[in-house]
Amino acid sequence: MASAKQQHNVSAQNHRERLHELVKSASTVMLLSHGDASKIVGRPMAIARVDDDTTLYLVTGIDSKKVEEIQRDPRVSVAVQAGHSFVMIEGECRVSQDRRLIDELWQDGWKPWFAGGKTSPEIAILVVTPSEGTYWDGGLGNGLSYLYRMVVARVTGDEMERRPNDQATVDLKHS
Repeated sequence: MASAKQQHNVSAQNHRERLHELVKSASTVMLLSHGDASKIVGRPMAIARVDDDTTLYLVTGIDSKKVEEIQRDPRVSVAVQAGHSFVMIEGECRVSQDRRLIDELWQDGWKPWFAGGKTSPEIAILVVTPSEGTYWDGGLGNGLSYLYRMVVARVTGDEMERRPNDQATVDLKHS
């Protein structure tokens, strides 16, 4: 079986921009935190906002189990699917009840969970500050481009060409 050979002519900034694009195009994520007995617990969450540095904002209730987990251990992972592409972000999460932030992010669609609207004291914002992200772009495993590269590798016995934008790990630490 042919393995993948990597091309290395895409800049770190281009990879960072592609990862950010993928995250911005998603409307939901899977937030993974450390539950009881260090068990990894995941739950789907809607994205309230993504900043230019890929900081994520998610809304929750202050009394939720995930808030307790995050306050105990702020390390989280965030899984994102954007079409046929995927992103995994590692980072730290903090819980905020900053009223200005809540006002800024408020969406009327949240009202079923917060009957008091944006002034509801139960609203909390989870702020995920990323440290690293990895993306796998849809072109790696889908479409004619992938099929062509796979066939060429099988026929020639060479490694399959992996395009520079197929996958990358990106440093997202804030300075």
